[in-house]
Amino acid sequence: MRTKIAAAWLAALVPFASLASTSIQIDARQNCLAVFGKVSSGASATFQLAPGRYVVSIASNNMSCSGGSLTNGCLIDTVILQGGNGNSHWGVAIKRPTVVDIPDTSLLFAYVSDDVCSDNTGQATLLIQTAY
Repeated sequence: MRTKIAAAWLAALVPFASLASTSIQIDARQNCLAVFGKVSSGASATFQLAPGRYVVSIASNNMSCSGGSLTNGCLIDTVILQGGNGNSHWGVAIKRPTVVDIPDTSLLFAYVSDDVCSDNTGQATLLIQTAY
């Protein structure tokens, strides 16, 4: 009887195995690259994905461009994702769920951009799910 219950329970879990996802934390200050003015001390979040098709989205977000304020245009609502090898680099801005094709295993870089990174606060979770 226990074997049948365990088998039924495991069979019920099989469909969820294909829904695997991963998440990457993006810090508004540490993962910020300043475009203008002084070079920032930030660095992109770096990770790898296996070749495939993924849906990338921002799952939670409280990143601010000025000391915690999320109003008056200070919510940082976009994460820049870049990847590729050699002469075949690509990039995409993630604001809404976006489908990204990864042709081969390579490093990916995720970051935010701001004029002044030093007063940024908060974090966002970049959710990466396999697309079918």
